[in-house]
Amino acid sequence: MNDIKVGDLAFVVQGLWPNVGRVVYVAEFVPDFDFSSMGLSIRQGWRVRSWGHGPLQRTDGLHMVGNTPMGSLRRLEPLPPKQKREIKIAMAMEDFNDACKELARYFAVQEALKEV
Repeated sequence: MNDIKVGDLAFVVQGLWPNVGRVVYVAEFVPDFDFSSMGLSIRQGWRVRSWGHGPLQRTDGLHMVGNTPMGSLRRLEPLPPKQKREIKIAMAMEDFNDACKELARYFAVQEALKEV
């Protein structure tokens, strides 16, 4: 498992190009994810968020968040506790902002359907 833990920063060492070499924030352990679109099977992995270089390439386009199979990441050196906490808060804010944008899109669609 390469000692990867939720909250770590890690390099992508295997995956879709151009993600290889990118730094990501490890947000969550995913026990069963279907990686068949990548030519793999259902397996363990990580939910990751792009760290600093724009969106990640996924099989369905560009997104800030994605899933990657176990073994595709290499952890950066452990961070000091204060820095790790600051990163965790920043990533939680990004997740919150993404959720707010998705909710706004949902309500916009609902309003458009009422007008039809």
